[in-house]
Amino acid sequence: MPRGDAARAALVASAERLFALRGVEAVSLRDVCADAGQRNHSAAQYHFGDRAGLVGAVYENRMRHVDRRRGERLAVLGEDDVRGLVEALVVPLVEVVDETAGWYARFLARTRWDPAAWQVVLAGPSTAGFAAAMRRLDRALRDGPGLDPAVRRSRLDQLLTLVVGTLAGWEGAPDRGEARLAAPALAAELVETGLAVLTAPARQPAGAPA
Repeated sequence: MPRGDAARAALVASAERLFALRGVEAVSLRDVCADAGQRNHSAAQYHFGDRAGLVGAVYENRMRHVDRRRGERLAVLGEDDVRGLVEALVVPLVEVVDETAGWYARFLARTRWDPAAWQVVLAGPSTAGFAAAMRRLDRALRDGPGLDPAVRRSRLDQLLTLVVGTLAGWEGAPDRGEARLAAPALAAELVETGLAVLTAPARQPAGAPA
């Protein structure tokens, strides 16, 4: 691997871990350089420009593999296949997190609640499969159960929180000395619980007409 590529990979790996541990705003580019063993304290700025550029690089490093697998699943699904769409969202992400055995799910959990970082993530080129799956799920929940727009938004947000939060906890379980499900079992559980969230009967607000 060329020296510049090796330095870039080391910086991305260190950033993934530090962002996951401390949160995005608490980590400076200098912190990442030091953790990656870069004597040049401007190395991260040279390769990524700023913190947002580094966040985007960490996200893309794994998500491009997730997005490719997700796209393959989406290409063969019917428009109203809610189970298949949930599987397309869940399974590739679980697979990549399991295969890489790093800090990626915990990094995603940090970006999920950091508005600036989340905007960087959503603007990344590897969100195509995610965006397509969410659009198709939204249509399926509109045309099937007939959920209104506010409820659909809430359900999809709950699904995303469930998947990212559960996967982050699963990824960190060995560090806490805790047992965990095998990755395929975790994926199956997330699909089932995700379907339950999306398809649960909608309750009328108190005082609303039946």
